[in-house]
Amino acid sequence: MIKSGLISIILLFFISPLMSQGFERQIGVRSGYTSGISGKVIKDNKVAIDGMFGFRQGGMQLVVLLESYHPLIPSQAREWRIYFGGGGHVGWVNGYNRVRRWSNSSGYYWEERRLAGPVFGLDAVFGTEYNFVRVPLALFAEFKPFVEFQSFKSIKVNFYDFGVGIRYKFGNN
Repeated sequence: MIKSGLISIILLFFISPLMSQGFERQIGVRSGYTSGISGKVIKDNKVAIDGMFGFRQGGMQLVVLLESYHPLIPSQAREWRIYFGGGGHVGWVNGYNRVRRWSNSSGYYWEERRLAGPVFGLDAVFGTEYNFVRVPLALFAEFKPFVEFQSFKSIKVNFYDFGVGIRYKFGNN
């Protein structure tokens, strides 16, 4: 009896501050090299957890990122924000990779390799987001480079994963 009461008090102590803090939740779509369904939880306009079911190269990846938010213009705290952070992804691909090769007779040439199998890697993100004041929408543009291990055989580095998107905002602020 005393043990369950103590556990209840401890849970109430840790859960009540979480409920009183401002969270903004967003869900939407992203288009770019990695396109997909994107969701984000922003805590107090400072830190966000971003998740995406991304589709590329005939496969699907689950991407999770931790982001730091800052106002683009210090006087406007909520409209324009920039963010940066990092995380990782896991999934599979089923497509082709272009690889640059060297030949003594003809110089550099491009070779296409078939790739099918699991992938996992590390991601970074740098972006900007515009939040409409009267409409619960946010537009964003981001740059998300990544490094991944493909089918336990090769490593792919992509510095050109630019994307744009739109998200619907809902929250308790």
